[in-house]
Amino acid sequence: MEILEVLDRKGWRLFHRVLKTVYKDTPHYIFPLEKEVEAIFDPKSNKTFAHGAATCFVLLDERRRPSGRIAAFIDHERNEGQLYKAGGIGFFECVHREDCADALFAAAETWLAAQGAEIIDGPVNFGERDKFWGLLVKGQQYPPLYQENYHPHYYEKFFLERAWRPFEQILTYKGASANIPFERMKSVAQRILQRQNAVVKPLDFAQLDIFSRDFSIVYNAAFQVFAHFKPIQPAQVQKMMEQAKPIADPNIACIAYFDEQPAGFIALYPDVNPFLKHARGKLNAWNTLLFLLKSRLAKTKTAKGMGFGIHPDYQSKGVFALLLDYLCSERNLRTYPYMCLAGIRTHNHEIRSIYAKMNVDIDRVHVAYRKFLNPDIPYQPFEFIKIG
Repeated sequence: MEILEVLDRKGWRLFHRVLKTVYKDTPHYIFPLEKEVEAIFDPKSNKTFAHGAATCFVLLDERRRPSGRIAAFIDHERNEGQLYKAGGIGFFECVHREDCADALFAAAETWLAAQGAEIIDGPVNFGERDKFWGLLVKGQQYPPLYQENYHPHYYEKFFLERAWRPFEQILTYKGASANIPFERMKSVAQRILQRQNAVVKPLDFAQLDIFSRDFSIVYNAAFQVFAHFKPIQPAQVQKMMEQAKPIADPNIACIAYFDEQPAGFIALYPDVNPFLKHARGKLNAWNTLLFLLKSRLAKTKTAKGMGFGIHPDYQSKGVFALLLDYLCSERNLRTYPYMCLAGIRTHNHEIRSIYAKMNVDIDRVHVAYRKFLNPDIPYQPFEFIKIG
């Protein structure tokens, strides 16, 4: 058995090949796009490298077959404002062997300890928290959504038996569009529009700078109260939206305004994973063409939530009704018979209370774990709820 650090193309090929071994008996598995994963560990693509560091490891078994992988990373700038220095691990995959799991965790933990980490969170992402975050503990019967972590059941035991403790629970809600109470929200929205200086503006790529600015205003105001909050800049939003333009649908992304001030946003996009399954992680010319054909010819799609937020100054103004009213067009209900709402942390009571009014159910659950390299640090997890 040997652990190799990923340093070149050969290393990346081995890193990606691990998935073919782990998921060879999981027919509904959909491979993440290799180039998107590699971009996370490319300083030219990921700005977190300006104040952080990362590495990736591959495990070769006794017959030199790639049998496991793991990434380790740390954001030194973020740690400056924290009580304890935190690192992270992600993109963990491993065959069902205890010794292989031991070797992978040991490699990552040793590297992070040398970087000064006192605690480690995982599996998480080196950068944005809206993708590749958490260990899937409920929902293995479903194919993964685009940029969503998928894991076998035995991974949970791997973490728990190696002193990783559940720290944060992430919930993904899903519902049939026909069951969401759009009509009730429509009547509320109409009253607001008649009585208030309110308007809803859809995503317009010709005015992406304005959308990005107003999205950032609402996002930063809505989420600044949560731990691990990091302000988002309009330039980040604009870049993210430009990258998503080939798959974006302006009919399911909008911002609500009161008195010309941004009050709330909702952003969904078509889940493209079903149209990428054939690619097995590789988007060459042929796979790209086939993806575009499948996506454009599909009569129905599932909408996947990217984000949802309401500015604290407008939480009692009926913003949610306005946003939902925008989504309930006949065209949207016909095109998106199912909606997977943006994943939320269990301790986000405000959004959970809103979702509770939408006739949607918890479809899948991810958990971020924490390991303490410094035993003197107290274990203070976020709120969890029992599901199923």
